[in-house]
Parts: sequence; C-alpha cells; structure tokens
Amino acid sequence: MDQPASDPRYAPLLARRVPRAEIVPGVAYVIHARNGGIGVAVVTDGRIGYTLRREKLGRILLFTEWDWDQGPPHGTAIPLGRIDEAPPAGDDAALLRWLAEKEEEHADETRAGWDVVLGRA
Repeated sequence: MDQPASDPRYAPLLARRVPRAEIVPGVAYVIHARNGGIGVAVVTDGRIGYTLRREKLGRILLFTEWDWDQGPPHGTAIPLGRIDEAPPAGDDAALLRWLAEKEEEHADETRAGWDVVLGRA
C-alpha cells in the first residue's frame, strides 16, 4: 500500500514515530509497514531501511522496507518503538525465526497501527 507522504491517515503514526536521528542500525523496531511489523534497522547507500520477515508467493524471506522519510513510492516503514532485545546477526534462518517470534509478541501493536490507518481505531 503505497501512500503519499501527505496522506492524513498516517499523521497519528508519524506523530509518534521514532525520530530518524534516533534509529540505530542493527537494532530492531516495531514498525508500521506494508510487508511486516518488526524490522531490524539497516543503512544502505545512505538510506535507512528495516529488514523484515515477508511472505511472498508462498516463500518466507528477508526483505527491506525503506523508512517513510525516503518518500513515495518506496518509503513505507514507520518505526513506532524500539525492541531492546538484540536480534541474531549473521544467520538468516535464525533472524527469520526471531522476527517471527517478535511479530507474535508485538502483534497487538502492529494491528493497532493498521487500525489507525484503516479507520478502525
């Protein structure tokens, strides 16, 4: 769901986002994004993104969603809270399992973000 940065439905989430200057690469965040709810911050070519667990065509894989500040159409992730537990590094299978566990633990927060955007809050 690519939305223009000016879409007013996102204002409540943007008002409480973790400021971009406070995003730390390698740290996990609860995020509002089209393809996931937990992401590990990464910086690629100067752009902030979040590596998350995504299902596509029946496969589960790691995928990067870019920070909202990147703008449309690619900036779709809004970080809403830091997760203090460190994600596993260097092992994609372990990271996929960890992300799945964190998605389950933070499902209410993720769902609440969608409720705001879709008007169910």
